[in-house]
Amino acid sequence: MDFALLVLLLLAMLGAVVFYVYRRRGPAPPAVAAPVPQAEPEDSAYRVSYIPPEFQWSGTTTGALPIKILTYKQYECLEDARYGFRIVGVPTAERKLPQPYKTRAHGQKTVASLMKHGFLDEDGTGGYVINDHGLNALEVCSVRY
Repeated sequence: MDFALLVLLLLAMLGAVVFYVYRRRGPAPPAVAAPVPQAEPEDSAYRVSYIPPEFQWSGTTTGALPIKILTYKQYECLEDARYGFRIVGVPTAERKLPQPYKTRAHGQKTVASLMKHGFLDEDGTGGYVINDHGLNALEVCSVRY
């Protein structure tokens, strides 16, 4: 028992000495590698590219707008239509389902509201497209988030 206690005490002292020596010496300096010359990135690498809208407001006033504030969902729907997507009104459960090419699904209430205000026109195939009145609304109306 005394022998085990003596060995434990010696190991503790040895550990304290090693700790003290390494702590006193400090951390090793980091290895410095030779800097690798890098080419400067082109200015175009930092530019954000986007697709311009397919339709823009003509700039002529088409009469007083029936509303002054669009909901975010209405704004999203009109933006999709402005970028050339065909809009379809579907129930909420079906909005996330895949749609045909160049078609975006929005809630039935949203599409009905935009139709009622005259911002969308029927395209003859069960979908809707934006008209000049809708493009005017995107330019003039504020958005409620």
